[in-house]
Amino acid sequence: MSTGDASNSLKVILVGSSGVGKTSLVSAYFDNPFENQELPTVAPASCTATVTLDNARKVDLQIWDTAGQERFQSISQMFYRDSHVAFVCYDIENTESIDQWVERVRQSVPECVIFLVTTKADLLTTDQQTECADKGNAAAKRLNCKLHLLTSAQNGLGVKELFMNAAQTINNINPQHTENAVDLKKDQKKPDKKDKCC
Repeated sequence: MSTGDASNSLKVILVGSSGVGKTSLVSAYFDNPFENQELPTVAPASCTATVTLDNARKVDLQIWDTAGQERFQSISQMFYRDSHVAFVCYDIENTESIDQWVERVRQSVPECVIFLVTTKADLLTTDQQTECADKGNAAAKRLNCKLHLLTSAQNGLGVKELFMNAAQTINNINPQHTENAVDLKKDQKKPDKKDKCC
């Protein structure tokens, strides 16, 4: 597959309030050393990753990291267009923003598949992680999102799983036609010709 093949490409956007760790999440996916991001993202930035699914299908993820600060939303939302998947990212201090971000995505791209993503899970105790997972799953169901995942850019929890789940949505968006599929029209036996009647 060549990069840019539309049938095997997905545009993924990361949205959420400033400081929740969107940029760190992307860096962790590419196995870059964890660093606290002191400066917030201002202009949307993109990168590409190729993911191989269990069925050997290769998917290009066009990953867009958007600004979370309110004054940059008019710019960021311009980049929502044509997105297939959105990660609505939040930490335990920003749970009240979930509905707002889901609504923003759906206003721009109604058919976008949305994942709820709790970040900074390494700062939570085991009990807090369990509680957060329960609340996140409930929110995903209430808001009709694909699923909820706990993640940590610092220790890698859930990061690879998140992007793999995003890549797997292509099987619903652009189902792959296998080379071994039976062509019913081709294999259909032609009826015997009948003598013309006068």
